[in-house]
Amino acid sequence: MSDEYEGATAGRVLNFDSNETVKFPAAFKNAMGTERGLMVLVHKDRLIKIFPLDSDEVLFLSLEIGKLSNDFLTKLSQIFKRSGLVDLLFSTGVCLRGTRCFYECYFNPTQLSTDLVELESSLNVLDGVQRVLVEKVEL
Repeated sequence: MSDEYEGATAGRVLNFDSNETVKFPAAFKNAMGTERGLMVLVHKDRLIKIFPLDSDEVLFLSLEIGKLSNDFLTKLSQIFKRSGLVDLLFSTGVCLRGTRCFYECYFNPTQLSTDLVELESSLNVLDGVQRVLVEKVEL
């Protein structure tokens, strides 16, 4: 694809070699407008998404839940809002084989108005939550 093209998308074929090197085209980097990005692999769709970052500080939050419902998402949204977590980099909710459901998101922790322990406590008592995992995303 030409660097001069100004349409809605851009594409590039990548080679995944054994030393884990992926060449990221300068035109893509310039279009993203940042020196760093978050790469997320969506297992279900076998799709990789890359999000521009202002900081290399990113946390991953995973909730294993009994059932993914609109009521659950409404209550989760209220907890996030109270915690100052309003700008997610990426989020998804999925049920695997109909038996294990997850809500997962990535976010910059500097936006939190509470500490992580308080956020985790709020999520642990949310109806249907079976497990809460919060971890730093490595570079």
